[in-house]
Amino acid sequence: MISLRIEEAALNAWPALNSLLYDGWLLRFARGYTKRANSINPIFPGTLALESKVDYCEAIYQQQNLQPVFRLTTLTDKQKLDNLLLARGYELIDRTKVQACDLNIVAAESSPQTVIWDNQEGLRSWLDVFHKLNPQRVDAMTHEKMLRRIMSPAAPMVMWDDNEIVACGLGVVEDEYLGLFDIATGSNHRRKGYARTLTGSLLAWGHDLGARYAYLQVMESNKAAIQLYQRLGFQDVYHYWYRVKH
Repeated sequence: MISLRIEEAALNAWPALNSLLYDGWLLRFARGYTKRANSINPIFPGTLALESKVDYCEAIYQQQNLQPVFRLTTLTDKQKLDNLLLARGYELIDRTKVQACDLNIVAAESSPQTVIWDNQEGLRSWLDVFHKLNPQRVDAMTHEKMLRRIMSPAAPMVMWDDNEIVACGLGVVEDEYLGLFDIATGSNHRRKGYARTLTGSLLAWGHDLGARYAYLQVMESNKAAIQLYQRLGFQDVYHYWYRVKH
């Protein structure tokens, strides 16, 4: 099923610094940088009682000085776990769409305004750009360590206009799947079509490498991004959300 393959590719494309597989749950750790890389992900059915498994996760995340975060998807029925977490005081946050498109159908063109910085120094420079365009995320060191763990072809891309970098994004190809991550546009350059042009260049790059599908993750509250991706041909494949105990 395409949705399960996308879930695998997305986990690989956004690697944690450490991980632990525990009775069918994948526990990920990355010093607290992003919920995706620091979350408990039910992957397949286990044999232990849910209550004891949650107890174990809470303890090990506490040992790592991390807040326990559960990431639940619509790929399999997690209603019992979701209800248990709710009863234990976990708040539901950040409902997210996972969307995909067929690259053999979508018209994607590479723009001469976009450049891939794909060497060692280029990635560091790209990270500087991303954190400048997206200043609320501050742990650049952990971000760099995560990206350097990506084992598939990756494209840290920037977009120039009038001698200024106006947008950036990251593409990762695994087999037939291109993942789009960290797409950001400068606050003074939004609503000018830069994100669409940059995304088109990433789609063209992935297609050239043999990717058939592209996927991305977008929060349900980000209406502007959802409209952009719909115009590019992306459609919902599945959803996920987080349960966080405050």
